Formats: sequence, structure tokens, C-alpha cells
Amino acid sequence: MAKPSRVSVQLIVRRGARDRFLKLKKKTVNLPVEVKWDRRKQERRRATSECTNDRRKADRRQKPPFTWELSDFVVVEKPRRRQKK
Repeated sequence: MAKPSRVSVQLIVRRGARDRFLKLKKKTVNLPVEVKWDRRKQERRRATSECTNDRRKADRRQKPPFTWELSDFVVVEKPRRRQKK
């Protein structure tokens, strides 16, 4: 059975979690799921500094889901495209 072409979910696997990556690839081969490595190598933000023209009310970052710490991956649902009228 061929892998469906419409990917609706991504599983992002923590760097170095090779066994988890391989298991997820194997288990999702016939599902509309894409298993990818986390590409980040380090924190991109540097020490917090005052920005005079920052319009954000608060930091948009959130705590990662429990699966990141517990199972070395996160689930990312891709937004659906709108149908053209």
C-alpha cells in the first residue's frame, strides 16, 4: 500500500532520539504523517535585552507539550488549505 500523499500531521523528533525516530517512521508508513528531525541546534535567542519598539504584549513562546520531555517528539497538525471558490 502506498503512503497517502496528503500529509496532515508532522511528528517532530528530538535530536539524537534515533530509536524513537525509526520506530515512528516504521509505525506511520501508511498514515498521512510526516516524521521529521528537530533541526534546531541551539537556542536562537540571545540574552533578553530591551527593545524600544517591541509591540508585543508578552512572549509568544509556550512550554513544550509533555511528549517532548517524556517521549522525545511533538505532534504538529498542519493547517488545512482553504478551497478556492
